[in-house]
Amino acid sequence: MRKTSYLIKQTDRNYFSYQSKFNIPVPLQNHFGRKSFKISLKSGNYNECCCLSNRLHKLLKVIFQQIVMGNKKLTFEEVKSILKIEVDKSVLHIKHTETGTGTTESQVLHSLQHITEEETRFKRSLEDERKKIEDKVDREMSKILQSNGFKIDKKSLEFKTLRKRVIELKLLRYSHKKDYVSGKNTDLNKFLEECDRNFNLGILNQNVGEKLTPVIENYAPEPYLVKSNDVVVEVEETFLISKLIDDYIESTERQKELREKTLIEYRNTLDLMVEIIGDLPINQLSQKHGRLLSSSLEKLPPRRKTDGRYNQKSVKQLIKMEVDNPMDTRTVNKLIQRCSTWLNWVIRNGYYNDRNIFHGKSIPSNKGKNTITRQPFTDKQLKLIFNKGYLQRTLNSTSPCKFVFYWIGILGLHHGTRLQETSQLYISDIYPLNKIWVIDINDNTKDKKLKTPNSKRIIPLHQTLIDLGFLDYLHILEQNGKERLFHELSLGRDGYTKNPSRFFNDYLRELGIKSATEKYDFHSLRHNCNIELIQKDVGVEYRNDYLGWGQTGMSKSVYGKPFEPSILQKHCSNNISYPINWKNLKVDWKLIIG
Repeated sequence: MRKTSYLIKQTDRNYFSYQSKFNIPVPLQNHFGRKSFKISLKSGNYNECCCLSNRLHKLLKVIFQQIVMGNKKLTFEEVKSILKIEVDKSVLHIKHTETGTGTTESQVLHSLQHITEEETRFKRSLEDERKKIEDKVDREMSKILQSNGFKIDKKSLEFKTLRKRVIELKLLRYSHKKDYVSGKNTDLNKFLEECDRNFNLGILNQNVGEKLTPVIENYAPEPYLVKSNDVVVEVEETFLISKLIDDYIESTERQKELREKTLIEYRNTLDLMVEIIGDLPINQLSQKHGRLLSSSLEKLPPRRKTDGRYNQKSVKQLIKMEVDNPMDTRTVNKLIQRCSTWLNWVIRNGYYNDRNIFHGKSIPSNKGKNTITRQPFTDKQLKLIFNKGYLQRTLNSTSPCKFVFYWIGILGLHHGTRLQETSQLYISDIYPLNKIWVIDINDNTKDKKLKTPNSKRIIPLHQTLIDLGFLDYLHILEQNGKERLFHELSLGRDGYTKNPSRFFNDYLRELGIKSATEKYDFHSLRHNCNIELIQKDVGVEYRNDYLGWGQTGMSKSVYGKPFEPSILQKHCSNNISYPINWKNLKVDWKLIIG
């Protein structure tokens, strides 16, 4: 069922604001001597007034229940005064959070940037100049406590605890201000409740309404009325698509239903949807918008934001271009599915009462461009990649990540590890186990992510790595006090993969390996490893454990326990070899970094 608000738009020359209309339940109409009343919300911002109006209605319902049950004896003017206080609180809150009526998108972004910068400076000061911050907080606290007649002992545990709470409150306030400016939270009471809950203050009374049995069962308020030029029309409450996207992302993030990377991908997809169909009121969505999204996505190029040919053009311009190499079918269908997932959430939460317009809009696999999958490198290509030029491109470069670039491809080729798994390794993840050096692929630190639970595994270190001096390299890093194998890499949205991924793709382009019709990247090395094992007649049960796929079917029931590294060494590592002269890539690590 669609929600309704109770707003009346009032125009006064060049200024307009909203009033909220309240209907008085029948049992109380004689008591108050009227059937309804109105109150000014002191704002012309539609979304703010909708939120405030809904909050006032909930409060008023509790008040009416208390009066009916005899718990409160309030006059009409007293009830109205309570609501006016809530309105004033909201107005003050809006001013405090530095936003205003009619805020434009650019202003919102500017405010968010300003608040974020403030928050960053404060957090940095806590790390670098904590004593200075504490002194400032102490002065603020002392002033307040002294003005209220409290004795001050800055060395006492109570004072230090209070200082800690004040600093935490400042951080919480930054978060709330950002939520408010971005439209995620407009309720001051929620902020107060969060403070009360986080700091165990015990200052807020439990909502009385929760303790009362509803007695006005048939209370059905009227739809809100918009009054313009003395014409009154009934209007349904609706929200813009962008607002519901924000709410969905915030809800999903709060409930931790998706990984951070996936959440960002959903945000990007939904923003793209808005670019294509427009930021419409949700109740205006129709089947034509579903068809528009599907047909438009088919025409867009991949990597439109990073490809120099496309990154300066709008989505509408790209659609009109009819690019030669549009996104493949799988990608298009994945984007449509994300939009469908979002709209399902919108429907479940009562914002849209029609069927999901994105259902059935996926593109058949035989339509449009053929799907391109990652290809393994040929023997000729492998020789081209891992030759003497590899040293020039890696160890002899000026890049601070040159050692990373040298090892990461060799590791991936011999162990079939994903780029994420390889780039996030710690030195402690490589150790001897029963006289065999192993690589422990895990997610035992916060900065590590694994694609699936089956990705967690312990595999033998390939002899080629040992021959190339990998253990010497590890020893030197340990002596230099390093913890991570590739400590030069910075943690980003996609883990530590950004720089090595960019290097490998650029290197392949220089060699003429990457093309529009063939898909090669770091992941191709994983395919090479798998194919090498298949060609050596290595059983699927060993390959699954080695590559982190887990066991399925009969293999799962028979080989449920992971194989020991010695077994994987015998069946996998010892069978992995490539027509590459690795001696050309051997260096003395003690001379290079020792």
